[in-house]
Amino acid sequence: MHPTPAHPRPARSARPARSAPRALLALATAAALGLLAACGGAAATGPGGLPTEAPNAADVVEGQFYRPSVLRFASISGADEESSADRYAPLVEYLGEQLDMETEFIETTDYSSVIEGMRAGRVDLAVFGPFSYVIASSEANATPLVAQPNQDTGRLGYQSLIITRADSGLATLADLRGRSMAFADPASTSGNLFPRLILANEGITDVEGYFSETSFSGGHDASLVAVANGQVDAAGVCDTCIERFYAQGLADPADIRVIAESETIPPSPVAARADLDPELRRQITDLYLALQAQAPEIMQRASDAEEPPAYPYAAVADADYDVVRDLAETLNVDLAELG
Repeated sequence: MHPTPAHPRPARSARPARSAPRALLALATAAALGLLAACGGAAATGPGGLPTEAPNAADVVEGQFYRPSVLRFASISGADEESSADRYAPLVEYLGEQLDMETEFIETTDYSSVIEGMRAGRVDLAVFGPFSYVIASSEANATPLVAQPNQDTGRLGYQSLIITRADSGLATLADLRGRSMAFADPASTSGNLFPRLILANEGITDVEGYFSETSFSGGHDASLVAVANGQVDAAGVCDTCIERFYAQGLADPADIRVIAESETIPPSPVAARADLDPELRRQITDLYLALQAQAPEIMQRASDAEEPPAYPYAAVADADYDVVRDLAETLNVDLAELG
């Protein structure tokens, strides 16, 4: 989630013409991934004598690795944006050129298809959301490599906050008993789920019973304005969101008090099969870490950003996503429904 700067952004820079791709752009649907998963082939070995075919994730033997002859990269297509193939084609092609290997891009409509493809050994590298990554780590032997920081702050991830008016006298979660509380939207990570985790970690599990009234404002901006105007006593919002809204003049930060904050909510990672050749994983990681300096236009294109990237990719670890696992366990949340 990237806050919008207060000053106008320059027009989007022209995107480079797409050369005849070395990457094979396979726009696969979930059904196509299913067919791929069902296909078999004769065992083959590649560099270092490693097998070129990945086993089913359930059959992985510790210490055994594979190196594919074709590196398969997968991502989902957004419902309200251009095909992700248009964004990721230059990146996938660049990886192939730098690694001196054939690459293939697979586009699906949902994360479950990406997870299934990786589980079956037909996807080697993928972009996940933080929730879908946690599922992939347990079901598809995925491990995170890198993630992109917030391009306005340089931070990896963001936080959920519970806020009140500064002059309300409400300074702790205990002070909120019997008061009104607004959440952003039922599907909001930082505006609903993580505020509830903050409360649960303080022993407040019957949220509706703890407050005199709970409501959904419809968005972080509406929650902030409702608190600033005294329409609700408290609200759950994301830190980067309200910084953007302060810059837009929706509220005066002097009028708002933060009384609780979540652990860092991790960013969406680029993840690989954990049994992918460790040397190949290292090479891929290094290419991502250097992307902002070596090929900023490709990083910008993949991010669908209006401005060149200000901060490079950073390495992430599986433990960074334990907060998501904690949320799922504490709130009894089905991560598959969140993506």
